[in-house]
Amino acid sequence: MNISPRDQLVFSAVMSLYCDGHGVPVASSKLVKQTGMAVCSATVRNAMARLEKAGLLYSPHTSAGRVPTEDGFKFWFEQFFELGELGQYWQPEQSQLVEFAHTLSQKYKVCCCVGLPQVSSQTVFRVEILDFDADTWLVLLIDRSGQSNNICINKPEQNSDQLRYQFATWLNTVFSQQSLMEGLHRMRAMANTAPAQCKVLLAQWTRVLAQQLGSDNSIVVGERHLYNQLELTKELQIGVNLLHWIEDRLAFKNGVSVLLPHDLPYSEFKDCIVLSVPYFANLEYQSRFCIIAPRITAIESLITEFSAIGEIGG
Repeated sequence: MNISPRDQLVFSAVMSLYCDGHGVPVASSKLVKQTGMAVCSATVRNAMARLEKAGLLYSPHTSAGRVPTEDGFKFWFEQFFELGELGQYWQPEQSQLVEFAHTLSQKYKVCCCVGLPQVSSQTVFRVEILDFDADTWLVLLIDRSGQSNNICINKPEQNSDQLRYQFATWLNTVFSQQSLMEGLHRMRAMANTAPAQCKVLLAQWTRVLAQQLGSDNSIVVGERHLYNQLELTKELQIGVNLLHWIEDRLAFKNGVSVLLPHDLPYSEFKDCIVLSVPYFANLEYQSRFCIIAPRITAIESLITEFSAIGEIGG
């Protein structure tokens, strides 16, 4: 799109003033006054008229000032930000993901939807089995930092402490220094070497482990901000379903991506944008960190937060 440098300057100023958390139409006099541009209001009005003709701005009603169109937002993100260069191969810890989500939600009154790290990719350092209750054993799959994933499995009929110790020894052989996913593969491949009394239930246990360790999970922070600002009354599926939808559309895209209202799955999001960045563990893709924000949010400030994202666990 061929826009003169002066018109680009006016357009950028309109976007900054509109996306300041209030979303008030920007008048030429307001733009000159608040930006200190060395031009008169008439010059700015003429530039706004050209930008409106180009489809980047529109006027809600006569003498109301201008607001950006969806094409205007698209042009702004494409031409004024190098989003693909931000947050390259971000590798945060889970605690940093959660802390970052809470910080942004509280600071900007936005909703953050975050896919949690894939449990199946974590490496097991040792396995312990505890006698949990009359019917179940508690399996602890512990990583090198001491954190564990805990799974309950049914006890075999001929249960004893000795059998529990034998099965724990076998699981340590299977899982030692392996990712959880690889450990599950090894459980199936090494089934014939398991204690005899455990073989009957081994297929069931493997299935339970696979279902629980491979399950998708997410956290949603600041959902109330989204519902309040959009004046929503019905519940939306903000979580794993939304993350899967976003992942399908942003597959293989690194850095920060933007989804505009026409890209989003809910009509209720007609006044929202989504900022999304993937994160990794050992350079392997894990999930996405997404911000769902009204278009009037202080977007430039949010992007500044993303510009420092590589310093968080990077």
